[in-house]
Amino acid sequence: MKRVLVISETVVLPVERGNRRRVYNLIEMMRRAGCEVDYLYLQTYDNEDPEETKVWIGEDHFFVCRNKKRSFPVFVKRKFRKLMELTHCQIALKYFSLDERITPDIDDFMRDFLKEHHYDILWAEYMYNSRPLLSAPEGCKRVLDTHNVFSFKRQMYEAVGYYDYEFALKKETEAEGLGRADTVVAIQEEEAEFFRSIAPEGVKVVTIGENMPACEPFVADTKDILFLGSFYVVNRQGLKDFIDNILPLIKKKCPEAKLKIAGTICRHIQESPDYELLGIVDDVSEQYRSARVVINPVNYGTGLNIKSIEALSHGRPLVSHSVGVRGLRSDPPVALVADEPEAFADAVVSVLENEEQARSLSENACRFMKEYREKNLAALQSILED
Repeated sequence: MKRVLVISETVVLPVERGNRRRVYNLIEMMRRAGCEVDYLYLQTYDNEDPEETKVWIGEDHFFVCRNKKRSFPVFVKRKFRKLMELTHCQIALKYFSLDERITPDIDDFMRDFLKEHHYDILWAEYMYNSRPLLSAPEGCKRVLDTHNVFSFKRQMYEAVGYYDYEFALKKETEAEGLGRADTVVAIQEEEAEFFRSIAPEGVKVVTIGENMPACEPFVADTKDILFLGSFYVVNRQGLKDFIDNILPLIKKKCPEAKLKIAGTICRHIQESPDYELLGIVDDVSEQYRSARVVINPVNYGTGLNIKSIEALSHGRPLVSHSVGVRGLRSDPPVALVADEPEAFADAVVSVLENEEQARSLSENACRFMKEYREKNLAALQSILED
């Protein structure tokens, strides 16, 4: 039995954001593969309650390291950067150093912690939590689950006019972080290729996508359009573009179409008779079941669009911007892809009105997810057995 220590600054439950679902699914995959999993929670945010996560992972397998302290130079640097971001005057410090989001006490903590606890694998979530990998003893494999490419973060946020962001790296800094691991996990193949191009020699890069169960094909007898997402800035921008520029075109061609919005994004969307805000729902499967089509109009981002994977796992016909299906292209296609408002509206209307097309997309989604899960499990197994 492999003993794995997962290191992350986020709680896992409730699973209401894509990054939490990512960690939840990975740990469940490890458990099904026979691993014993411990969780080191880097407690960074005072508004996150770890109790549900502790119960889920098991009290004896849950450990906490306070992650609030920063060195004085980093403290000053972050304050100065924040001021420049707020004034939109970014003349310096545009990029982050690798370890400025982690406590300078982490080396001492890990040294003492690993004297008492012994693992076959240290598994860090996100580049900015990679420093603990440097404390791995000889014979302990170091794995970095990247989630995103941070070399592209600044361009992505600036494209949507957003300046208050938490982490962005130069390419050479990201390469340095990759070198802390024996194995780097990319969330989709396009990013895996990028990591291979910059990673130091000897670092292995594998792709593990978002593992979710595959449902059976089903077409809802409704005109419901579903968007489910978090309050992440690119989600808000993408949904705003859809409401302003695409929804009126859909309503003109299919007046009975009804947009339903679910997730924490509802906290940032004004109420309107043009759509229904569902808020955070206890059972997302019920909302997916009643949706004729799921949309992902988000047109910026890195990583993998987990909202797209979730829609496919529920066997839903999906209409997406091309950004939303990075790493998910297949033949036959699992989604209708459109980047212009008129084409996006036409794609949604065609699913709402064409039973045969809706059925075909649902069948393709279910078939894709079954194959996709097998690839993910094989990639994880290669890490555990290597």
